Amino acid sequence: MATKTGAELIEFGEISTEDQQGMLERAARSLLNLSATEFRQRWEAGLYREDEDPRVTQVAMLLP
Repeated sequence: MATKTGAELIEFGEISTEDQQGMLERAARSLLNLSATEFRQRWEAGLYREDEDPRVTQVAMLLP
């Protein structure tokens, strides 16, 4: 599917669950030095509720 925004044409599609998990794992490890599982547990426990670190936001955006 393509979406037109101004003068640009952006192509996008769906990714598999495995690809999504891989992206989350790589981001969590490279940005926060955590596994995806550790990040998800901390996120769900509310440990990042007041955290304004953009790295946390980048990883959180990859959660399903």
